[in-house]
Amino acid sequence: MGVKYLTGKRLAKRIRKVMAGNKPWMCVAFLGPTWAEELFGGGVPPKDLRVLCDLRMGMTVQTALRVGGAPNNESLRHLPDKQMHAKIYASDRGAVVCSANASRAALSSNNRIEDGIWLSPGGEAFREAEATFETRYSKAVSVDADAFARAPEHLGGLSAAAIGQDQAVVLKKPPTLLQLLRSDPEAFKGIRFVFSKEDVAKAVEEGAKAVMEEELDREGGAAEDGSAGRSGYDYFAYWDMKEADWPVLFINVHRNPNGNIVLSMRRHIRFIPGVSDGEGETEDVFVAAKVKWNTGGAAFGDLPKLAKREQCESEIKDLFRTERAFDDVAGQILDAIGARKALTLS
Repeated sequence: MGVKYLTGKRLAKRIRKVMAGNKPWMCVAFLGPTWAEELFGGGVPPKDLRVLCDLRMGMTVQTALRVGGAPNNESLRHLPDKQMHAKIYASDRGAVVCSANASRAALSSNNRIEDGIWLSPGGEAFREAEATFETRYSKAVSVDADAFARAPEHLGGLSAAAIGQDQAVVLKKPPTLLQLLRSDPEAFKGIRFVFSKEDVAKAVEEGAKAVMEEELDREGGAAEDGSAGRSGYDYFAYWDMKEADWPVLFINVHRNPNGNIVLSMRRHIRFIPGVSDGEGETEDVFVAAKVKWNTGGAAFGDLPKLAKREQCESEIKDLFRTERAFDDVAGQILDAIGARKALTLS
């Protein structure tokens, strides 16, 4: 009784147990699109659930609000004049005060650390948390039609009107790869994600380069995509697939032996079969042209411009802190929906 520290699966399990109690309430900043499924299994919030969420920071999208009954649910509220970053889940079974938002990434991912404490019902700390919620909730307003319309449809569509002028400067920046993948996978139409961790053997790479040099000389020195110079190519081997199955446009997510994540945008140029590995075996090689990272628009599948590569790499590295964690996706070629699922994003 009293207070109990929780983390990981124990934290998520306790949150769900608490939310299954009587008179449930939530004071949780960001609601993911599948928040009701995460908390209530069947995906339907209980009728007596009271929710206080944040709309000023622009991270709770219309899909999540619609799940909560907006714009016709008086019990789904927000504070129009303040940012609200708290995460509290409560009922007659106690309260969980934690770092976890109501999202799949926070409650079902094995690649994210979330911590919190459980407060037993009736204790002094529980009563203070409950009283604070009641005060906030009484000052909050329902997510009506106007508030719903101002909320972003997805994280790529944020506006000053939806989040307040104080946050507009920050959120006008291009989204990171994970932000866009989480919020708008349709933006990656025609683009695949190639997850790799094996570097191509030097003999294979050199052999493929030699073939490319010969072919380029025959063709007048330029590849089909008009890439400048001959250093703008990369070589992918050990994939055991036909050229027709290899993506034309792809984002390569590569994990180096030192644990660093390297991102790159690529355009497939040609297929070179049977390149010698110098040890009596041969490998089929896919040759790809390097595409400048912040290339956007029609040049790369109509993909919006993304945040700096270093920022995107840092976020993905946080998901794969060990080689074993990366092994689940290594060697796979996925579309955006598959990549979002594999990365347990919401």
